[in-house]
Amino acid sequence: MWLLLLFLVISPARAELVWHWEDSFTAQEQAKLKRWISTTTEAVEQHVAAFPFDVHIFFYRRDSAREPVPWANTRRSRVQGVNFHVDPDYPLQAFLDDWTAPHELSHLLIPYLGRKHAWYAEGFASFMQFQVMQEMGILTPEQAQARYRVRVERAAKRYRYDNQPFAAAALKLRANSEYPTMYWGGAVYFLNVDSQLREKGSSMRAVLKKYVRCCRLRNHGIEQMTQELDRLSGTELFSKTLAENQLKTGFPDHHQLLKQMPRR
Repeated sequence: MWLLLLFLVISPARAELVWHWEDSFTAQEQAKLKRWISTTTEAVEQHVAAFPFDVHIFFYRRDSAREPVPWANTRRSRVQGVNFHVDPDYPLQAFLDDWTAPHELSHLLIPYLGRKHAWYAEGFASFMQFQVMQEMGILTPEQAQARYRVRVERAAKRYRYDNQPFAAAALKLRANSEYPTMYWGGAVYFLNVDSQLREKGSSMRAVLKKYVRCCRLRNHGIEQMTQELDRLSGTELFSKTLAENQLKTGFPDHHQLLKQMPRR
């Protein structure tokens, strides 16, 4: 009996999903949307670690949309959560096949870093989304690798600021609504770090698992978070690669990475 009590004391309470219905949804629609988000959240936590806080999910209705999730964004102030604007007429599988929930829920694995570092945050979520979809069984490793390759190569071709470091140019990309280029240029940072970690017998996933468990609740800025990731990985890869993005001109080097994209 005392062992059970000790386990309960030292084990953190598992976070819950908290549902908010901002518009009217039928009971059947609510059940479908809950299943979609629950399945995706389970995949994120299985791939990395359990969220150390309740995750608030806000649903808004968008009838007659061209896709199941025409818009979504995170909430990062009083609560940690996601706003999902959805067309509930789409079947469950259409929601599961969509990348939006894996992307937005992955954002919550790291702190909010501010608009200046949106390239880093969006790059992280873009890096994560296809791995989560593999965890869900939606994509095979080969399909995920193909999606990474297409998106990174497209972003590299569209990049127009070869005389500026990517971290600086990202502010212009955002201002000009060149979001895919900013997102996938940012993802190259994490692809690069992951590749180098794998050469050392580790991975971005392994380091992130440690970070979420020990440090996610700390109010880290990008520099503090990078230092923590270096410490947890036993390397300086995170800070060195960040410095390259801040100092080296042109789109981040990605050609070698496309030959060895991440697997789960």
